[in-house]
Formats: sequence, structure tokens, C-alpha cells
Amino acid sequence: MRRWPEAARWAERMRAMAPTSFVAKSQRGYIEFWWKGDTRLLKSTLDQMPAGVDPDGSVTAARWDVAMLQRDYATAKKILETSSVNDLSYATAGLTPKIFLEGCTYLAEGDNLGAQKAFEQARPAFEAAVKEAPESAERHAGLGWLYALMGRKNDAIAEGQRAVKLKPESKDAVDGSLMSGYLALIYARVGEKDLAIPLIERLLKTPGAVDSADYSITVNDLKYRWEWDPLRNDPRFQKLITQSAP
Repeated sequence: MRRWPEAARWAERMRAMAPTSFVAKSQRGYIEFWWKGDTRLLKSTLDQMPAGVDPDGSVTAARWDVAMLQRDYATAKKILETSSVNDLSYATAGLTPKIFLEGCTYLAEGDNLGAQKAFEQARPAFEAAVKEAPESAERHAGLGWLYALMGRKNDAIAEGQRAVKLKPESKDAVDGSLMSGYLALIYARVGEKDLAIPLIERLLKTPGAVDSADYSITVNDLKYRWEWDPLRNDPRFQKLITQSAP
């Protein structure tokens, strides 16, 4: 609901109740980012994690995410290279192949050739996941996002729209709005600005469209995530990210 001061207070209570929980610690750090655009608390929390503690690759994924938010692509690559985990807990669809995040890093820093090689290696896992559970909105959304990054525009939009149809906001106020966030990402990446920007504008006022991943829709996600760079210079997008917090 983007009630950040209250969210921060409750996250502190959660941390006190579960002092060893990585989720409790990381969520408090993400709230600080969503609220203020500040990644220092999240990074500090991650720096204090004991060596070897990385449940489902979630610590690696969060470290990578922070590096990407800071546009520190060299560190992001090093984090992935030094992790022994091949599948990471990052998105709602389940574990994400590490090679996909490597492709995102390459693409963000302008190495399209390296990115496409990585995405092609990741593609069988994404397609197999959809084949295994064809009614999973999250898996269609993830595949659509991969296709968007690969430049497969029509396939990307079809998968993103399928995800929204399978889990509409009218039936699932939380995950449904996240599927719409994925669709906004897809539209932005494939050049459909006139579809992306009105959807983003609505989602900024929609409860639930917030998560610790790239399909999260907050003003600070839009400001700092590389994924939104295709819209960066559009005056309509600039207006959205300079508005006061709802």
C-alpha cells in the first residue's frame, strides 16, 4: 500500500521477532529503498550476512540486485561469478537461472552480444517451466520478460498478456498487480511506450504492485532500475518519477 513509515515500523518488529531471518532483514532494507531510494541499509545488511549463508541463492540475488540498482555492473558480475549457486530466488515464478541474471548484467552495461548468448542459454529453462505448469501466470510473465530482453516482441507481449489474463488484479490483488508490473516492463522493453506509461501510472496508485524485484512499481524502482531505461527520456515518464510519493 506504499505506507512506508508504517511498513518500516512493522518490519523492525519482524526483525526483532526473527533476528536470524534473512527475509526479515532484507525486507527492511528494501522498504528503505522503496521509500527513500536509499540502498545503504540493504547493502549493510547483506554485508553482515555470514559467509556461506545463501538460502536458495536469495542472498546472492539480493546482492546482485543492489549492485544493479547502483549501476555497479562490475560488482554485479563478480557477485554472480563467485556464487556457487546456479539457480537463485529472485522472482515470483520460482528459482531464476543465474545465467539469466548474467545476461541482464551484460545488457545493462551495453554488451548486447554477451547478453543474447546468456539469454539463449537461459531460454530452455524458462520455456520448460511454462510447459510444466501452463496455467502459472508467473511463469508466463517470466518467459515474456525473457523474450522481451531477447527482442522477440510479439512473443513477449503474448506471454505478458497471458500472465495478466491468468491472474488478473480482480482475482488476486497482490500477485495480479505484479503480473501487470511484468507487462509494463515488457511493453517498455519492446518499445510500446504508449502502452507502458499509462499502465505504470495506474500501477503507481495500485496497492500490491511492490516487490523486491525488477517488476516492482514504485517511484524509486522507476528512478533507479536499468530496466526502465528505454522510457528514461520520455517526458511522460519523467513526470511520473518526479511526482511526490502517493
